[in-house]
Amino acid sequence: MQEIIIYKDFITEIKSLIYNRQYEAMKAVNKELLGLYWEIGKEINRQQKEKGWENPW
Repeated sequence: MQEIIIYKDFITEIKSLIYNRQYEAMKAVNKELLGLYWEIGKEINRQQKEKGWENPW
């Protein structure tokens, strides 16, 4: 019975490691995507000013 409890604790620990790393990976991806969207917005804004495009909104 003791071995089953130790095994369950081990599995729980492994799952926790996986979930934590997945969460950290998602945060990193979101950070990079936000940076990308910011760059795209800046470039659109620059092009609008440079080329005299009107803002359709």
